[in-house]
Amino acid sequence: MKRTPLHQLLVYFLLLLGAVVFTFPFIWMVSSSMKVDREMFTEDLKVLPNTPRPMARSPYVDDAYFSSLKPGAIGVDVLQPELEKLVEASGFPIPEDVDRAVARREIARGLYQRLGARISGEIWNGTSDKPASAAAIIEAARTVVDQELVRQTFVQIYRFAAVASVRIRDQGINLFDLAADETPANRWTLQGSARSTLTDFNDQGKPAAKLSYDFASGPDIRLVGDFQAPADVSQMKSVRIDIHPDDTWHNITLTLEHSGRKFVSERQNFLSNFDWATYTWQHASDDDKSTKLRQWIVLNDAGPSDVTDPKQIRMTLDIHRVNQAYAWANKVKNNYIRTAEQIPFWRYVRVSVFLVLANVVLTVISCSFVAYGFSRIVFPGRDLLFLVLLATMMIPSQVTMIPSFLIWKSLGAYDTLTPLWFGAAFGSAFFVFMLRQFMMGIPRDLEDAARIDGCGFLRIYWHVILPLIKPSLAAIAVMTFIGVWQDFMGPLIYIADQRLYSLSFGLYAFSVQVSNNPALTMAGSVLMTLPIIIIFFLAQRYFIQGITLTGMKG
Repeated sequence: MKRTPLHQLLVYFLLLLGAVVFTFPFIWMVSSSMKVDREMFTEDLKVLPNTPRPMARSPYVDDAYFSSLKPGAIGVDVLQPELEKLVEASGFPIPEDVDRAVARREIARGLYQRLGARISGEIWNGTSDKPASAAAIIEAARTVVDQELVRQTFVQIYRFAAVASVRIRDQGINLFDLAADETPANRWTLQGSARSTLTDFNDQGKPAAKLSYDFASGPDIRLVGDFQAPADVSQMKSVRIDIHPDDTWHNITLTLEHSGRKFVSERQNFLSNFDWATYTWQHASDDDKSTKLRQWIVLNDAGPSDVTDPKQIRMTLDIHRVNQAYAWANKVKNNYIRTAEQIPFWRYVRVSVFLVLANVVLTVISCSFVAYGFSRIVFPGRDLLFLVLLATMMIPSQVTMIPSFLIWKSLGAYDTLTPLWFGAAFGSAFFVFMLRQFMMGIPRDLEDAARIDGCGFLRIYWHVILPLIKPSLAAIAVMTFIGVWQDFMGPLIYIADQRLYSLSFGLYAFSVQVSNNPALTMAGSVLMTLPIIIIFFLAQRYFIQGITLTGMKG
């Protein structure tokens, strides 16, 4: 049957549709790994993350927060002028450090969203007898819109940077609040090229210093604070500063000076999100290599300092402006950095790589050797033994799980990696079957010629058979890699020591520790999945050849 252009077009369309369907979960996982928490816990869930906005001035009103409103019977554009009048009439004092017109407009849009849940459905959406009207909605809005509702709406869109309490912790469990008797703004001195000011204010009962800045005059802001500690700080372990970011994704770093030494943060942090958070920096210690959930940035020794008083501490917070490209880069890598740093990620990777290499090597050698015996060597009972081998494939793994555990435990291998790799030395029935079928297609003439040249069974196996079954060996290696790399049940049963966790089990433990935070879990899943995708694409030609079980025919 001759294929018409329409038929070919339909085939290509179906292939493209199938590719989109099967790749969509991976696309969703990657995009979710770039989101912040608030983007995951929302009714308006989107596939792609929100665009970061590295504003040049702060405080500011976020005019994108209410960008996607669910429309009612009467659109927001119709009601907005009247809603802005209600904002003015409420008497809410809009701060002078933001554009008042923009603030009124965005508060009105926020009120539109809130009114849908506060006004009866008959008024908001209308009925079959009486359609919704703007006048009726505004009249009902006057009864619910007050100063408190306007304030709550404004809080949702008001973005500002601020600094509150500064605390240090010693090598024990003692936590000291520095300069507690001073106002937050008096604790810091402003420097840098950007125009900036610090103002004391109270954010819902929390005393803080609001940072107002304008990067039009320069790209850097520096906050320098000299503090007196109540005791000798030579044994200080960490610094904790309460910071309110303004969701601009600008870089922030800490330089700490005390006891005649200067310490610089190992990497930059970001002014991401817009909720109060405790930014923690800690001196390099054994904790950095432990299995603790690491929620701090390491401070590295950067040389001598002129701060030599045993009770004096100098802290320097540097805020550096980033452009749109760097803001995107900060947002993309944020969750990956948190995932890789908060757990002993590279320890888990090393364990998984060891298990993969050990299982792949042992599986390939053992299965190919057994398959060679079943396919090329004639001995009494060969076919019966092969049937027994195939029969083991019918036994579910759940049946042998408990007996296998008891055997390994009796051998003293519990809480070691031995059960996760040594079993590969005994082969796999499926892989033996697969290799035997491939070897059966290799002509006997090649084996006879090698035997005439003086080769024994082992040399024939090594120099003749193995080079001819490379596609099948590659397929087995890929499938073994995938199975071992993502194995979860094995570590769950045999491993109790967190230092021996594989990457798959370590990421599960991490998701539990962070209360199943979806963004961090997705970032860990991407890091887990990426090696599998890379290996498969690099070896797909051999993988496909091996699966088809084609060989040389005599």
